[in-house]
Amino acid sequence: IKMLIIKLYCFSRFNMSKKTLSFEELQSQILSLPYDKFRTLMSSYAKTTGTDVKEIEERLIIDDFQKRLETLHINDTCPFCSSHIVKKNGKRSNGLQRYKCCECGRRFTRLSNTILEKTRWHYEIWVEVVRMILNDFSLDAMMNVLVNDFACEGLDKRTLMLWREKILHAMASVPMPKLTGVIQVDETFIRESQKGSKHLIDLVNKGESRKPRYGRIASKYGVMGTEFANITTAIDNRGYCVCKVVCLGRITTEMFFDAFDEYFGSPAYICSDSNPIYQKYCDLRHIPHYQRPSDYMDIIKNAGYILESEAGYDAKKNSVILRKLYSEGLIDEIIIDGVRVRDYSDFEEMKRDNNLSLGRVNQLHSDIKNSIYSMKTNVSTKNLSDYIGAFTYQRNWRVAHGHYPTSRKDAE
Repeated sequence: IKMLIIKLYCFSRFNMSKKTLSFEELQSQILSLPYDKFRTLMSSYAKTTGTDVKEIEERLIIDDFQKRLETLHINDTCPFCSSHIVKKNGKRSNGLQRYKCCECGRRFTRLSNTILEKTRWHYEIWVEVVRMILNDFSLDAMMNVLVNDFACEGLDKRTLMLWREKILHAMASVPMPKLTGVIQVDETFIRESQKGSKHLIDLVNKGESRKPRYGRIASKYGVMGTEFANITTAIDNRGYCVCKVVCLGRITTEMFFDAFDEYFGSPAYICSDSNPIYQKYCDLRHIPHYQRPSDYMDIIKNAGYILESEAGYDAKKNSVILRKLYSEGLIDEIIIDGVRVRDYSDFEEMKRDNNLSLGRVNQLHSDIKNSIYSMKTNVSTKNLSDYIGAFTYQRNWRVAHGHYPTSRKDAE
C-alpha cells in the first residue's frame, strides 16, 4: 500500500502544475478518502499508468474485513464445533489469516460461514446494499447505484438478488422480543404466490399444476383455504411486535402455542377477535382475555348505534344499546379464568382503564400489506417468512430507536 501511495505521489507531482502537495499531505488525504473515491483514484491511476492494482485492492478489502470481524469477535471460536481452543494456521495468498481448531481439526478464517466469505466487494459496498434493502430499492435501482456510484463492474443481478435474500434472512433470524402488558393478537392473510416459478402448483388440489392468475381472481375457499398464507401477529402496548407466517389457511391452537408462547412474558391481557383458539390459549395460561367479534361495527350499527361523527349522535342512547347487546352476549367481552365478566359497568371500566382494543394490531396488518403489495409488488410465498421476519425486525428497531432504519448510519 505504501508503494502505491509513493507512485500516486509521483503521479500527482508530475500532473499538478499549480500546487504541489508534500508526500505526507498526499498520504493523509488518500487514507482519509471514502472507499468509492479511493477506488476511483486507483482506477484512474491504473488506467493512466497501465499498473494492475487488483491485488492491492483485494488485500485492502481482506485486511479491512479481518479487523472489523475481529473487533466484533466473529469466529473467535470454531464456527463448526464452537471450541475455544484454536490456533493460527498460516495465511492465504491474499493475506487472509487462517485458523485451526485443536478439537475438530477444521480450518477456518474470520470470514468462514458469514455472508462475506469469498467476497471481493468492500465493506462500504455491503453497507450500501443493506441501506438500499432497508429502503425497499428494486434490484434494478440497486444495480444502478452499485455500478455508477461504486464502480461494481461485473456484478450480476442474480448475485445481488442472492445478497438480498441472505440479508433479509439474517434480519428475520434476529430473536424477536418478549411481549408484555396488554397484547393484541390477530391474523392477516396474504394470497399465495409462486412468483418467479416456471411450474405452478395447485395448492387446493395438491400435486396438480395450475394456470397463472391474471387480475383479481377470487379464491374458491376464501382466506381460510390453502390459497392464503396465514400471518399471525401480536403487538404489545409499547409497540413491540412478533409476526410469523404460521401456515396456509386456518391456524390451530397447537400452531399458535408453538409459534407464540415463548414470546409472551406474563401478559396482563390478551386482546383478540372471537377465534376460539385464543380463548383456549388464555384458559390454558390463565390470562384475562378481551375478545371482540370481527363484525362488531355491523352488529352495533344494525342495533341503531350512531357514531359520534354522524348526525343524530346520542351518547345516552348509544350506551343503552351497548348495554343491551352486552347482556345478550353479542359484542365484545372480557373472560377471566373461563368466566365472563357479567356486569356491564365493570366490563366498561376494565376496558377503559386497560385500553383494551384491537387498534394496534389492525394498523400492524395494514402496514404488512402495504409492505408486501405496494413496496415490494408482491412476494413469493416460499420467501414470505423472511420478508415478514425482516419487516418485524425493522418495526421493532423503530420502537427501540424512535425511527425506522433508513440512513447509511442505521444500515451500518
